[in-house]
Amino acid sequence: MKPHLKSVKAAKIILIVLALLVAWIAFQLGTHRHTGVLRALVKTKHFLTDASISHVMPQQSPIVTAGSQHRVTLSWKASTSAVVGYNVYRRSSLDTIKLNLVPVAGTTYTDRTVQPGQTYFYVTKAVNVKGAESAASNEIRADIPSP
Repeated sequence: MKPHLKSVKAAKIILIVLALLVAWIAFQLGTHRHTGVLRALVKTKHFLTDASISHVMPQQSPIVTAGSQHRVTLSWKASTSAVVGYNVYRRSSLDTIKLNLVPVAGTTYTDRTVQPGQTYFYVTKAVNVKGAESAASNEIRADIPSP
């Protein structure tokens, strides 16, 4: 077979595959329109656009203070995007909770609710004006000493 005929045959196969792909996409959109696929795609696009906040990066390891009451102080670098604040999350062996009721305005947070002998993991997320959160920062570990 001549090299020219091979490339023509390959081009025809690619065109057939593309035509089938376009037909399948058209069928899916036509059949599932009632399920809100297009609406979901538009909402996803808007969410991703609104949530395009730079990642929050922890600046240092948490500072664990021992004494009559243990506490963990976290600090991080400010986001380069316009944000109203940050949400701080703590994960333990039992669950994950958001520690603040309203976004933290600064770049430090002190958790005064830790228990002796426990290990906690923290992340922060930047919050924009619409309340959308960025992806989580790197997770930071804090080992609380026993009394």
